[in-house]
Amino acid sequence: MPAHDDVKSRKAEFLMAFGESARARRAALGLTQRQLDALMGYRGKFSGGVERGTRNLTLDNLYLLAAALEADPRDLLKGSQQQPPPAP
Repeated sequence: MPAHDDVKSRKAEFLMAFGESARARRAALGLTQRQLDALMGYRGKFSGGVERGTRNLTLDNLYLLAAALEADPRDLLKGSQQQPPPAP
């Protein structure tokens, strides 16, 4: 079983990569964070937290985010998969 610190580190990397995937999709659609939040039904800075990797999404919010980004939730998750380290 991996050490707790290792799991926390991988989680942080995953959230950052997911945020980068969401940011790229938002930018491709020409949306601001505020516009994306409005499309999701939020008034605050929700998408900014996602893009910075500081907000951990529920499945409900993942679905709302994907719908606002005109994407399949699975595609957003696929975009955040970490690549295995290169072989030595």
